[in-house]
Amino acid sequence: MYKLLNKLFGWDYIQWSNFADSGIARVQKDFNGKLYYFRYRSIKVIDVIHDKDNFIWLTCEPIKYIN
Repeated sequence: MYKLLNKLFGWDYIQWSNFADSGIARVQKDFNGKLYYFRYRSIKVIDVIHDKDNFIWLTCEPIKYIN
């Protein structure tokens, strides 16, 4: 599904994981240029992407977002 959304809209996706859960999320930028993703969209938990090497980039290379 994420590959289709990337093809249609150009959205990029990462795979994240922590000690309790894992998932796939869309990479987004805020108005200051910081990258973030919704870990749990239903309860609006947002995580900022500090280290681009901690994720598996599914639809692009992380170098795309290096300023």
